[in-house]
Amino acid sequence: MKVSDIISKQYNISKRLAKKYLKERRVSYQGKIVKDDYIVDQFDDKFVLEVSCPDIDFNLKDFLLDDLGDIIFFYKPPFMHTERHKPTDELCLSDILNNEFKDFRFISRLDFETDGVIAAIKTGYQPVKVHKRYRAWVKGILNEIIIFDKKIDANKRKKVSIIDEKGDNFLRIKPVKHYTFYTLVDVGIDFAHRHQIRAALSYLNFPILGDKLYGDGDYERLLLQCYFTEIDGISICLDDIRPELSIASLQNFQ
Repeated sequence: MKVSDIISKQYNISKRLAKKYLKERRVSYQGKIVKDDYIVDQFDDKFVLEVSCPDIDFNLKDFLLDDLGDIIFFYKPPFMHTERHKPTDELCLSDILNNEFKDFRFISRLDFETDGVIAAIKTGYQPVKVHKRYRAWVKGILNEIIIFDKKIDANKRKKVSIIDEKGDNFLRIKPVKHYTFYTLVDVGIDFAHRHQIRAALSYLNFPILGDKLYGDGDYERLLLQCYFTEIDGISICLDDIRPELSIASLQNFQ
C-alpha cells in the first residue's frame, strides 16, 4: 500500500488526484510534508491532506428513495457529483452512502447535471440482471423507435465517440411526445457506458437539451434523467415515488 492509496481511501478521492496532491506537497504526516509516494506496511490515518474540506451536512430523507435490504435506491439531484472528485467539492452522493451505509457501494453513477435513480448494493451481493430507463428532451422531431448498437470509444477522458461498428450493449430509443421543436425520448439500457446515451443521441442528430459537450448547450441544465432502475426483479420508478421531480413536461422548465 502506498501513501496515495491511503489518501485516496481516507478522503474518498481518486488515486490520480491523491498523487497530484502529493506532487504539490499538500500531504503531511505528523506535521511534516510528505515528498514521495512511498510504500507503507498498513493503513495509517495520520496522513493529512492540507486542503479545506466543506462540512458534510444533509437530510437523508431528501436522497433516500427506498431501502430494500441488499439494495438501496437513492435520488441524485442535478448539479451534484455521484462520487467526490476533489476534497473541496460540495456534498456528493457518495458522502451520504459512506456516512449512512458503509457496507454498500453504487453500481453506477450519473453525470453531474443528470438527475435520477442510483442504486447501491450491499457488499457481497452480486446482481444478475440490471435494467435502467432514462428520459431526455432532445432537439428535433423523432417519430420512430431506434435500436442503437454501435460501439463506444471511451479512451479520451472527457468526451467519448461513436465507432461505426456493432457493439454488445444497445440502446432502445423511443419517442414519447413532442413539444414545439423537441421530442421527449425514453431510452432503455442494461448497462450504460460513460456518456453513452448523450453521445448516441448526438450522433443521431438529436442532441439532448442542455448538453454543452455533445451539441446543444442552449439550456440551463442537461435534460437527462434516470427515472427507472430494476435489479434482479426489484424495481423503482421515480414517477411513482417522487412525481414532482419528473422532467416529462418540458413546460415545467421554461
